[in-house]
Amino acid sequence: MNDSLEEDLFFGNCSTIQEVSYEDVDLVWIRVLFAIFYSVLWVTAVVGNSLVLYVVVLNQVSLSVRSVFIGCLAVSDLLMALTSLPVTAVTIFTRNWIFPSFFCKLIGVFQGGSIFVSSFTLTAIAIDRCLLIIRPNKQVMSFNRATLTVLGIWILGYSLALPVGIYSRDVAYPGICGTFCEEYWPDFTEDTQRSDSRRLYGLSVLLLQFAMPALISSFCYWMISRVISDQIERRRGHNLRTEAEEKLVNRKARANRMMLFMVFCFILCWSPINMLNLYRDFINIHTPKWFNITFAFSHAIAMASAVANPVIYSWFNPQFRSVIQYIFNRRNQMMKRMSFPNSTTYKTDPIFRPIDSKKRSELIVPEKIDDLCLPNEADELL
Repeated sequence: MNDSLEEDLFFGNCSTIQEVSYEDVDLVWIRVLFAIFYSVLWVTAVVGNSLVLYVVVLNQVSLSVRSVFIGCLAVSDLLMALTSLPVTAVTIFTRNWIFPSFFCKLIGVFQGGSIFVSSFTLTAIAIDRCLLIIRPNKQVMSFNRATLTVLGIWILGYSLALPVGIYSRDVAYPGICGTFCEEYWPDFTEDTQRSDSRRLYGLSVLLLQFAMPALISSFCYWMISRVISDQIERRRGHNLRTEAEEKLVNRKARANRMMLFMVFCFILCWSPINMLNLYRDFINIHTPKWFNITFAFSHAIAMASAVANPVIYSWFNPQFRSVIQYIFNRRNQMMKRMSFPNSTTYKTDPIFRPIDSKKRSELIVPEKIDDLCLPNEADELL
């Protein structure tokens, strides 16, 4: 059979998958539309998470628990953007495997592992913030514990993704040009085209990667909201002025909206692709013609989480924005110095006057990005 396939490929006695079964993903305008969308996602995800890593790793005066989790989230989202996003997108629209054979096994582990790590890290962030606000006077999570937690998350995430790599391989079909990266589990049967172990694994992924993180994060943010409400009620007993009371209520509303937005984005990004995989594994194993185009849309939404996470957990934080502003201001100053090295304006303009390093750290750059995981409004109530 292998010799026959090689002869077909060599002599051109084969048809492309598009010729055998034409689908909506083969339409030119759909390919162009998704190419633009995926390109925007890829650029924003890579730039956004790289910038977060630059700030957290290179511009932190003192490391903190929150910076460990934010850095871990940025690394996992960056890996997801570099592996799962481009490779899956290309495979969806070419509809065959154009990469090296060994990469068929590696890509499943890399993209699955980075997705698990991202979900587990979001859960760890929610738990850390919940413990910090419920017990503000007790350090439950130290820097060393946070580092060990992150290490455990990476080991667990990539261990859970190993089965996909083990049972994936590139295959060729008679009369069809090219090869295809497919999963063949030990109990897979040609007659039924089913694998009970594959279905069990798919259900486990749904629970561990999506359901449990969503439930735990929702519970943690609900607990945080309760603490904020209790603080407001206690302060109301101190005969606050109307303006002060209104300010507290507004802060609670902003914090609640932010926490709801965090959970909503996670559910919105990951529910479509998980539901679609569940449908394929348990309802209709013979994928209909609309499956690939729906999978492409669901996959693009899931990859949007790599763009949303740095925005939600970093850019919305005033301290993070102040560091970014300082970095760009410093870069602009250096560019002006290089452009006008002998300019008298440089010597007299107060913008370019040297500032004491300690004073500059206090006035411009925060010592550490300690509240990257939740809006400052919630912490100010405690």
